[in-house]
Amino acid sequence: MDVYKIPVAKKPEMEKILAMDEVFRLSITIKDSSILGEDGYQYLILEGIEDRLKIARSELSKISVEIDGSKAKKVQEIVEKEREAANESFGSIFG
Repeated sequence: MDVYKIPVAKKPEMEKILAMDEVFRLSITIKDSSILGEDGYQYLILEGIEDRLKIARSELSKISVEIDGSKAKKVQEIVEKEREAANESFGSIFG
């Protein structure tokens, strides 16, 4: 799982990268930076095949802001908790 911090001003460039054939096939999650109390950024989380992730890393390195490992881990934890909650809710509907 790769986590990128991208300035909101770079959203058009991010969308072009995400539309690339090799990249749009990845699992893509976008979260506003307000989840960590910040403004002006988006967190982009990518998961998938390593070959496609390499292409995405190369392109996104041009527009993303480096984040430290602990902040990336916090973003990953938030996304995982949201997925678990969604799965539990979905399960209770059909349970």
